[in-house]
Amino acid sequence: MLFNRDLSWLGFNLRVLQEAADKKVPLYERLKFLSIFSSNLDEFFRVRYPSIVALSSLDKKTRTQIGPDNIGDVRKKIQEEINSQLDIIGSILSEQIIH
Repeated sequence: MLFNRDLSWLGFNLRVLQEAADKKVPLYERLKFLSIFSSNLDEFFRVRYPSIVALSSLDKKTRTQIGPDNIGDVRKKIQEEINSQLDIIGSILSEQIIH
């Protein structure tokens, strides 16, 4: 089974976010992890996401010729993962950092 590289990349960024949520990590370090997460997500949207959108807009036959992934499903999974991570960063900021 192949794992989509964009989902894998988002998984890495989630681990960065988990470091920011760890209350055992000093506050300054947690803020740095939040900054790294934000920078990584910004880069993802500038570099990777446009190609995901472009591929998902192709017809099914063309997508099948390009690769084995069902791009439409992958785009949905990517968006769900991003939304989940944005919820997490929001709760870290509002409940742990700013409160």
